[in-house]
Order: sequence, then structure tokens, then C-alpha cells
Amino acid sequence: MGIQNEIENENRRSRRLPLSIPVRVYGRTPENRPFRDVTNMQSVSIHGGLLPLAQKVKRGQTILLVNGITDEERECRVVYIEPRRSAKRKIGVEFVKASGDFWHVYDPPAAVRPQLPKVTG
Repeated sequence: MGIQNEIENENRRSRRLPLSIPVRVYGRTPENRPFRDVTNMQSVSIHGGLLPLAQKVKRGQTILLVNGITDEERECRVVYIEPRRSAKRKIGVEFVKASGDFWHVYDPPAAVRPQLPKVTG
């Protein structure tokens, strides 16, 4: 892992997990044309994730992500666009409203985990 990755990880609000989760993406191009793309997340966090996208988007715009496993929907803001020009650019998104575990991969913090009664012998 390079020094740049170490610095980025220190600045993150939550840990990124390198998971491939299928998603449908709905939004509008900069020309205001509607689009739908089917892709997979490349990494996820409790706050959003990183995915390849064929459609052009602008930083700051909102898109709708639909989790391909659960069909849950979440509005996201584009916060990063890969500068390299390729067929599919990687874009970083963050959830507009953080509520629950959209990816269903995170454990609740120890303070909010239900406590099971102790069984005595």
C-alpha cells in the first residue's frame, strides 16, 4: 500500500470494503438526458462507495442507486470523478441521507448491539 493510500484511509470517515455489489444507477447526463446503468460497486463504505459508470456525470449532482440484491434505493451525491478518460470512469458517491446500512455488510457499533442475557450453568 502506497503512502497516498495510507493518507486517504486516515482521512476517511469509515472503512472501505472492497466488495462487488450489483447496482442500478439512475440519473441525468450534463445535457439533462435521463440514463440508467447497471454496474457493480468496487468498494463500499457506510457513507457511499466507488463504482465504474459509463455515463457522464458532474461532481455535486445527485443520482439514484438501487442495491441489486435488496432493491433498496438511496439518493447519492457524486463526490469524485476519475480524471482518466476510459469507457467507464470510476466515480465516488456519498449518500445524501445516511440512514442504516445500505450495503448490509457492517456490524452495528458495540454500544448499540443488543445484549443477550447471560446463561448460567
